Amino acid sequence: MKKSKMISIVVGLLLIVVSFVIPLSNRYRLILLIVGFILQIVGMLLEVKAKKVIAPILIILYVGLLVLIDYVFVLKMDKLPILAIRNTVSANTKIYNGLFYRVWKCNISDEKIYVDKFYKSPFYCDDKELKKIDINDFLLHFEQKYKKYRNHFVKIEGKISEIEGLNYLEMKAYEFEVDKMNGYVVFDDNVKLRFKFNGPYEKLADYSVYDTVKVIGRVYDLDKNENDEYTINLKDSSILPTDVYDDFEIIVDANNNCSNEMNLYYQDKDNKYYIDCLNNMQIKYSQEDIYDLKYILQDKKVTLEDLYKKALEKEEYDDGGSVLYKFDNFNILKCNTTEGNKDIIFGNKTLVKTGQYCYTDTSPKESDEVVE
Repeated sequence: MKKSKMISIVVGLLLIVVSFVIPLSNRYRLILLIVGFILQIVGMLLEVKAKKVIAPILIILYVGLLVLIDYVFVLKMDKLPILAIRNTVSANTKIYNGLFYRVWKCNISDEKIYVDKFYKSPFYCDDKELKKIDINDFLLHFEQKYKKYRNHFVKIEGKISEIEGLNYLEMKAYEFEVDKMNGYVVFDDNVKLRFKFNGPYEKLADYSVYDTVKVIGRVYDLDKNENDEYTINLKDSSILPTDVYDDFEIIVDANNNCSNEMNLYYQDKDNKYYIDCLNNMQIKYSQEDIYDLKYILQDKKVTLEDLYKKALEKEEYDDGGSVLYKFDNFNILKCNTTEGNKDIIFGNKTLVKTGQYCYTDTSPKESDEVVE
């Protein structure tokens, strides 16, 4: 074996070993690995006559071996991968995308890493590391945004335009219309974001069209159909808690010139709900998120306990547990009598427990209809 061949192979091997073992920055590790790889291949091909045949096979085998060694060092030694594309999420968070796995470095001051085999996990680190982007801002110049964030994770807040089973959620840019109820907006049909979840995502069952959500996803590709409508597809998605529904205001339109006008308003498997001397009740989260109380009860965005917590004071009755909750300009009577009455009555400020309310003979007859 020629001396030059031996030197090339040995030096190449030493450079490769140093790239895996010595604690250097990933940039220098990659340079050492590439130089070592070239020296090894050149050395092995010296004195070989059929270079055009042997070289491709040798390169493929050698690259495969280096990828495997890199992966073993990641798993066993908690080393950051060399043969990976780094995405910078923030000053603290980095993502390294390898050939068949992804490595998360959630804190640059911590040696701990997380390995996502076969790209199956959604965003792993603290979502606060991602800047929240409003859907209208993201889609304003969507082609530029797509190029900027391709293969990166983004955190988008907006309204749901469509839900497909438990696997897909879509968002579009929208315009808010004054005096529209139940989160209604007008969507722009030209372009949309389509979030794909890794398998059935049970949380989707808790959401409806027009709900405001905050979703993280990895920007994957951009499609255009025959109608010039664009879809930006995102993978590895997950829904985050949004603070939009953290607090609410109860808005009522009371009729203070009536008496004893209790009507069945809504009922579910647990309760019957009545209104008495009220024209309507609304739940307001924000200017864009105002809901009719009936919709809220059906959609279970708030519970009765959430409403009761807003009361200024309460009055309890010795009939089994009925309670009158008093607010600024309306009252709620929660029936819980020994006769088994569990009615919920929403009324104006004059509503109190009298002989008309919370007794079994006040249950609706078959002819009763739910008021619209």
